[in-house]
Amino acid sequence: MGCVYSRACIGEICAPRNVDVKEPKNVKPAEIAVFSPASSNGEDGEIRDQLNQLSLSRDNEIGIRRLSRVSAQFLPPDGSRVVKVPSGNYELRCSFLSQRGYYPDALDKANQDSLCIHTPFGTSPDDHFFGVFDGHGEYGAQCSQFAKNKICENLLRNSKFHLDAVEACHAAFLMTNSQLHTDAIDDSMSGTTAITILVRGTTLYVANSGDSRAVIAERRGNEVVAVDLSIDQTPFRPDESERVKLCGARVLTLDQIEGLKNPDVQCWDTEEGDDGDPPRLWVQNGMYPGTAFTRSIGDSVAETIGVVANPEIVVLELTSDHPFFVIASDGVFEFLSSQTVVDMVAKYKDPRDACAAIVAESYRLWLQYETRTDDITVIVVQVNGLTNVAVGQSISSNVVLRPPLPQVVELSGSESPSVMSWNSRIQRARQDISRARLRAIESSLENGQIWVPPSPAHRKTWEEEAQIERVLHDHFLFRKLTDSQCQVLLDCMQRVEVQVGDIVVKQGGECDSFYVVGSGEFEVLATQDEKNGETPRVLQHYTADKLSSFGELALMYNKPLQASVRAVTNGILWELKREDFRGILVSEFSNLSSLKLLRSVDLLSRLTILQLSHIADMVSEVPFSDGQTIVNEKQEPLGLYIIQKGVVKITFDMDFVKSENASSLLCENQKQDDIQNKKSITVEKSEGSYFGEWTLLGEHVASLSVISVGDVVCAILTKEKFDSVVGPLAKLSQDDLRAKGHQTILSSESVHSFDTLTLERLQLADLEWQTCLYSTDCSEIGLVRLRDSDKMFSLKRFSKQKIKMLGKEAQVLNEKNLLKQMNTVASVPQVLCTCADEIHAGIVLDTCLACSVVAILNNPLDEESTRFCAASVVIALEDLHNNGILYRGVSPDVLMLDQTGHIQVREFEPWNQPLMLVSG
Repeated sequence: MGCVYSRACIGEICAPRNVDVKEPKNVKPAEIAVFSPASSNGEDGEIRDQLNQLSLSRDNEIGIRRLSRVSAQFLPPDGSRVVKVPSGNYELRCSFLSQRGYYPDALDKANQDSLCIHTPFGTSPDDHFFGVFDGHGEYGAQCSQFAKNKICENLLRNSKFHLDAVEACHAAFLMTNSQLHTDAIDDSMSGTTAITILVRGTTLYVANSGDSRAVIAERRGNEVVAVDLSIDQTPFRPDESERVKLCGARVLTLDQIEGLKNPDVQCWDTEEGDDGDPPRLWVQNGMYPGTAFTRSIGDSVAETIGVVANPEIVVLELTSDHPFFVIASDGVFEFLSSQTVVDMVAKYKDPRDACAAIVAESYRLWLQYETRTDDITVIVVQVNGLTNVAVGQSISSNVVLRPPLPQVVELSGSESPSVMSWNSRIQRARQDISRARLRAIESSLENGQIWVPPSPAHRKTWEEEAQIERVLHDHFLFRKLTDSQCQVLLDCMQRVEVQVGDIVVKQGGECDSFYVVGSGEFEVLATQDEKNGETPRVLQHYTADKLSSFGELALMYNKPLQASVRAVTNGILWELKREDFRGILVSEFSNLSSLKLLRSVDLLSRLTILQLSHIADMVSEVPFSDGQTIVNEKQEPLGLYIIQKGVVKITFDMDFVKSENASSLLCENQKQDDIQNKKSITVEKSEGSYFGEWTLLGEHVASLSVISVGDVVCAILTKEKFDSVVGPLAKLSQDDLRAKGHQTILSSESVHSFDTLTLERLQLADLEWQTCLYSTDCSEIGLVRLRDSDKMFSLKRFSKQKIKMLGKEAQVLNEKNLLKQMNTVASVPQVLCTCADEIHAGIVLDTCLACSVVAILNNPLDEESTRFCAASVVIALEDLHNNGILYRGVSPDVLMLDQTGHIQVREFEPWNQPLMLVSG
């Protein structure tokens, strides 16, 4: 769903060169205000009078001047604004929240996001406008502010605004782009994405240029489903990627541009699995500009390689099945899917609460998966009282609406609008931890955290702790903290005594603290127009009885305060510093402590940090009181228990411990003779120990009793949650078994005992995928198990869709034939058979691969191991050479270790294709 370009444009710069978007002459630009408390001067009665007066006039300039006086006003005390749409006889209730990003290397970096809400928009009470602008680059903040102002102004000034909103929106984006190029702002390497929604009666006009997103909720029976009103314009989209390539762009990830990965691989991972390294746009002979989007406003350098301002415009007719819509920057949708956002909004009656929940969860996920956070901006608009009787207004003669699917209308150059079909899809969010975050976690596990909780200057009484806990219990910022995090947070709250008349926080100033009211009365007051010397107006009162708190946004970013808080009486506040809050989120008291505990379990110690991090999210903390039965003889353990606090006493019958994987039941200081002479064994496990690991393998230990000694807290990981992340573990790893002196399960005899008839009938459905060891652009290698057996194999499977997309059908067939020819080469896995289904084509190999060589190079090898690996590579190359094959693609990426520790060559793709030597 790309731009509709004329043939003359193909191969050239796809920039709007032939669109008549000149500014009207003799018109004095007006300053467009934003929906911000900083410049308000109107009361509700005055607004209604102005609106009634302006509704009699269609003068666009009057509408523009009105925006600066009316649309920039305070939110009502409840935090949301309600406006009526007369033609549809319904109401819009909206709220917003914009949070500055957290950048450890640039703590004072400005919030480059901006937004505007104009209700109403212009002179018509049926028109309402919402927009989110995400700036980037050195002057991104200035670019987003410029675009926010100029798009509104250009839209209202367009002569076709009341007749054809589609053309007016298109022209407003292009004109704004041209104006930014000629402005004093340096937009050579800076710019902004923009997504706007114009509500006209019961029709939505969504214009998008970039990777911010608009989503509408739709009722379908008992469910509320997310319908995307925009599709992110990034190189992940094949149409956008091909378009910018025609304009001269190189599309590569950072790893590819730096030579760490093959640049010829043009099929990247999905958006939910890009681990923070998405494909970007680069000029042919340089490492700039590196934009991860394909459309924007500004970015004059990127415009030369196809990054255009042309918006994709969607038209949708509202119905009674549309309860609300959301507009947000990519800071929200990086880790939250469209459906997740809709589910979150649906839980709240007030859009202000929904905005706060979305921002808080986005912020938390950024810190979980990255070492920073992006700027986060969201607008939530509820649609109340709309009936289907009011729906049915005609938009234009050439646009046919078929609810509930939106129609996308694209303009390019001077071509007339064209209606394109819309394939509704719920866009997914990234779920992989970035490499920077993984490095930070590894460093933290090895070296510990820098942040240390401050010692409480005042020891709290139990009444004071209970008061704070009641305030924080349902607060959106602290709702997902673990019990240990909450305890540390409680210790970090410092007592502050205030006297009557004291100003706790001052409007226009900065604050880095969150406060809980312990006692006393406080008033919130603000001056809407300080220039005219107006008396501050009291907006709200805080007391301990109301479980009051304030300053939550100060925990996230430093932005000038929009109101003051003054003490009406003497009182006590409990203060939490921003530094301590962030420390709690990323310190050993959060996910890191769970990672340490999980890594201490032998069974899990060889999992990757990424796998452990996902597992850590599945762990539940459960407290037990002194003498409480945790597990009884008639009930199996729920899963793996890791003791975080206290001591447990475990009693079991040695005759029933038949599992080789119940090693945690045997105390290290017990002698073997003592164990053999006793039928009933009792051991004590203290903090940091664990038990129940055998349940993750589906095994059972009968006659087991576990009782707490004192107060105990256990982290519990159930088998179901473990399997959902890692997959089922039917057996211990080969290394564990060899360490215990047992015969290897995955022996070559078990493979060769596989009869030929079974191989001929083998289907992919007969193989259970266990784990992925390595993946490329269109294939992945992993371990599989034959259903209802213990037989394990390695499987290289190819995605048919990706093979077709990349045009690699012939190469894959050549690789299969080459592998079959090399069945006598020891360093190349032997092909047992090939099989396929509707999604994959697979090659079953006779070996059980363990990991790629890359996986063991994270830390320096000792000299003996280095010599062994180097010798193995030399031997592998000699084997290939002796069989008439010259291999020229040797790298750690294409070499793997099998279960015995020997090198196996696993990759024969086109860019490292071996050559068959011809004698003579």
